[in-house]
Amino acid sequence: MPPFPTKPDFRAGLVMLVAMAFGTGLVQVPAGTALLTAYPVALGFLLGSSRLSLQLAGSYVALRVLHHLCLLGAHLPLVPWLGILLTLSVYGFPALAMGLVVFTRVPMGEAMAALGRLRLPGTFLVVVMVIYRYVPTLLGELRTIRSASRLRGSEARWRRWLRHPLKELEHGVVPVLMRSGRIADELSAVAECKGLDPGHRRSAMTVPRLEAVDWVLMALTPALVAAVRVWVRW
Repeated sequence: MPPFPTKPDFRAGLVMLVAMAFGTGLVQVPAGTALLTAYPVALGFLLGSSRLSLQLAGSYVALRVLHHLCLLGAHLPLVPWLGILLTLSVYGFPALAMGLVVFTRVPMGEAMAALGRLRLPGTFLVVVMVIYRYVPTLLGELRTIRSASRLRGSEARWRRWLRHPLKELEHGVVPVLMRSGRIADELSAVAECKGLDPGHRRSAMTVPRLEAVDWVLMALTPALVAAVRVWVRW
């Protein structure tokens, strides 16, 4: 028996993500959402992303606890607005978890090769690839900015926000805006170096193939969503 792959094919991941996104819209009960979330968490363990799976499971539990606390304190000011945001986060969490589990381990070259096999327009491929690299790069910059902000003072961060909210907001927004423009320029240069041209097909050293496990996952994910939907309505 061949070993379980460390990552599915990018095209299989797209099918799984779309199926899970439909599932988040069809299943609107806590038990069903928990079952949908458990699927990408378990899949992460099988793909070797144990740390990510534990983080996703912990984040989902934390969101559930905060959501329940908001329901208990719905009579307090501003709590209902926070509850709305948490409700959207909880019910959309399965799709987010699936996207993180499937796509965080796929290199950019393999993703480009897989999308190229789908005969998509070249301009669309360029936009998708720039966004695909822009988001994780920007998140890394945000972590760097947050670490630098901690070095500016010794008192607790929430105290600085209470005393000087506009100043703290400026310290966070301005570096992000400055870095966003630079990141966009750098990614555009990288795209040109990698041969991303809307008018020409890019060759690839890796040939994407849909293995048997990919077909199983593409069939299993919609089947699981349908089963949870039927179970919820039972």
